Amino acid sequence: IRVIDLMAKYKIFDLIYRQGKNKKLKTQFELCSVNENIDKIRKLENDLTFNIEETVELGVVQSGHRALINSKLREKMISQKEIVENRIEFLTKEKIHLQKLVSNYERKNKKMIEKLNDLKIEEFREKELKKIDRNIFFRKK
Repeated sequence: IRVIDLMAKYKIFDLIYRQGKNKKLKTQFELCSVNENIDKIRKLENDLTFNIEETVELGVVQSGHRALINSKLREKMISQKEIVENRIEFLTKEKIHLQKLVSNYERKNKKMIEKLNDLKIEEFREKELKKIDRNIFFRKK
């Protein structure tokens, strides 16, 4: 009966381990996706910065109309850049959260592996004790 209990515990811990492993993999995939998004948005931020700087023409005589257009264009790009910066900030916080989740899953999975190893050792001991008990029983007869 003791070995059956050990097997049941082993199966439960194995299922918990597998579930944790799947959650960790899913979270790592999300983390990679967030990292890719951050990289894309940072590139967009750099492009916006470059384009904003291009609308400023120092030392060049501009007509009133051209200066007005450049000013409005610069305003729009600056507001877009603020949105991009907010998005980067949000994704960075999300990245930190996902990294913490991955770390927690790794720690839990490590504990499950230790528990599974303990159960394997305990099961082995139980089987060995049964063998010894059987051998002693048959020697007495």
